[in-house]
Amino acid sequence: MTDEIMVALDGSDKGRRALSVALALADIADTGVHLVRVVKPITERILNQVELLGLDPKNAPRRREAEEELVSIARDLTMQSPRPVSWEALQGSDVAVTLDRVAQERDVRALVMGTRGASSTGLAILGSVADRVMRECPKPVVLVPPGAFDIVGKQIAIRRLLVPLDGSALAARSIDFLLEIPRSIDLEFVLLEVVQNEADAPIAERRLQSAAHRLNGHSAEAVPRIVLAGDRVSAIVDAVREFAVDMIAMSTRGEGGLRRLVLGSVAEGVVRAAEVPVLLLTPTMLAAQLDAAPSPELTPHASA
Repeated sequence: MTDEIMVALDGSDKGRRALSVALALADIADTGVHLVRVVKPITERILNQVELLGLDPKNAPRRREAEEELVSIARDLTMQSPRPVSWEALQGSDVAVTLDRVAQERDVRALVMGTRGASSTGLAILGSVADRVMRECPKPVVLVPPGAFDIVGKQIAIRRLLVPLDGSALAARSIDFLLEIPRSIDLEFVLLEVVQNEADAPIAERRLQSAAHRLNGHSAEAVPRIVLAGDRVSAIVDAVREFAVDMIAMSTRGEGGLRRLVLGSVAEGVVRAAEVPVLLLTPTMLAAQLDAAPSPELTPHASA
């Protein structure tokens, strides 16, 4: 794994939101930051014109502008943080595929990107580049929603994370990933389980205590919390303000060849409504980990 947090930029406000989060993540992960911007390939007509002028196709206006933007951003970041900053402008007809490929090739710790605002249908990311990346990327993805607009241009810190759990092996993988963060002992984790039936609360509480025990065993501070609610998305989003967290860390689950999110698209709903960044362990990443090293579900401890 390289010492990099990768940031996907596109020249819009989405990218500027992602930059602040990437620097904060680089601090707790003790890594550098790698900026990436994907531009559409130049058309054959323009390519012919460039060659007739005796110019290098790499200096075509679209790519040159992207490179100039990245240089400017990299310069600004080095003035804000001591973290090393690198960058690259790439041509790709499919932005999501290109980002996934670069993330895998560089073996980055996480890919950070902003999401667009809600459309007329009320969906913020469904069908977008971010939607595809969150389902298909082989690395953790951090999505920065429009609700986090106030972090643009600011130096922020990530100190408290909300970790929604449901007792599944996939949800438990989020604990594994968080424990691998170099400075995880500097973080506080709020472990949340949403139950719809009060009778399920005791079992959920024992599961959360088990997860908290794992984190405490690595000198990380963990606070278990149970919420009785019918809407899991709303409960998670409400907990952000209640517990004053800086980021949500959760897993997603795939269905139908890992092409669709299940559980009522909980992850998409959380990203759409949240006011803080959301770190997602993607179905593709989790499937690869489960194939390589299966992990049992969190099991309840026996009552004392």
